[in-house]
Amino acid sequence: MSGKTKLFIFFPLLILVSGFTLIVNAQDEPPASIDANTNKSFYDYGEMIIVNGKIKNYDTNVHSNFTLAYNVTNPKGDMVTSGQTAPNPYGSFSFNFLAGGDLFELSGSYPIQLFFGSIEAEIPMFLSGGESVAIDVTPPIILQPSDIVVEAETSDGVTKVTFDVTAEDDFDKKIQPICKPNSGYLFGIGDTIVKCTAKDSAGHFASPVSFTITVNPPGTIIPNWVKNVAAFWCENEIDDDSFVEGIQYLIDNGIIVVPATFEGYGGSQEIPQWVKNNACWWSDGSITDGDFAYGIEYLVRQGIIRV
Repeated sequence: MSGKTKLFIFFPLLILVSGFTLIVNAQDEPPASIDANTNKSFYDYGEMIIVNGKIKNYDTNVHSNFTLAYNVTNPKGDMVTSGQTAPNPYGSFSFNFLAGGDLFELSGSYPIQLFFGSIEAEIPMFLSGGESVAIDVTPPIILQPSDIVVEAETSDGVTKVTFDVTAEDDFDKKIQPICKPNSGYLFGIGDTIVKCTAKDSAGHFASPVSFTITVNPPGTIIPNWVKNVAAFWCENEIDDDSFVEGIQYLIDNGIIVVPATFEGYGGSQEIPQWVKNNACWWSDGSITDGDFAYGIEYLVRQGIIRV
C-alpha cells in the first residue's frame, strides 16, 4: 500500500520537473535554426550581395532583444565585412554588402557566417572573378586656358570670341567644363573674366579656373573694292573733297572701320601729298592695307575725316 503511494507521488513530481525544465529552455535559448540564402550563387567583383533569411520558431516575447550578426571571410580566412540586423516580428531578415575592397580576392569562396544568440549558421558565397572595380575619389582637373586678346570686328566693338577649355579625369578621361560667359559669346571692348567649372560622373567638382578675354578697339578695316576709290583719286578722276566725302561715307556706313580713339578736330581740308601717294601705291598693290590705313588715320587725327 505504501509502495503504491510513493509511486503515485513520484510520477507527478517527475512530470512537473520536466515541464519546468522545458519552459526555462524556451526562454533562455534562441530558436532551433536559421534558414538563409543569397540572391545568387556566384558574383563578380563590385556586385551587391543580398542575403534573405528567417529565424525558425521566432517568438517576439522571447527573442525581440536578439539581433542577427554576420561575418564574411575571404578564401584566406580574413574578415572582409561584418554587421548586424534585427529580424522583423515574423523572424524574417535581410541585409546586403558590396563585393569590393582590398580584402576581396578576384575569385574564391566567401562563407557568410550568421549568429543569433547561441545558434549559428553558414551559407556559401562565391566570387567568380573579373576585373576589379575601382572607386572614383579624385575630382577632375581643368586645364588652365591662356588669356585671349582679339581686335574688335566692328566699330561698336561687339565681337564674337570662341575658345575651347578642357578638363581631365582619372575615370571620365575628357570632361567638357562649363564656362561663363560661354564660347561664342559677344564680348565688348575691354577685359572680361571667364570662369569655368567642371564635374565628373561621380559628382566631384574641379577647382574652378578663370582667364581673361580682352577685346581691343578695332583697327582700320578696308574692303578690297575700296581700292577703286583710291585709284580714281590717284588718277585725278575725283578731287580731294570727293575722296574725303567718299571715305567719310564709307566710314559712316561701317564699310571702313577706323578706331574712334584717333578722332581729331583740326578741321583742315588739306591733304598731304604723301597720303595721296599712299592711296596710289595701295591701289596698285605696292603697299599693304596697314600702310594705306595709316593715311586714313592721319586724316582722322587732323579732323579732315570724322568718325
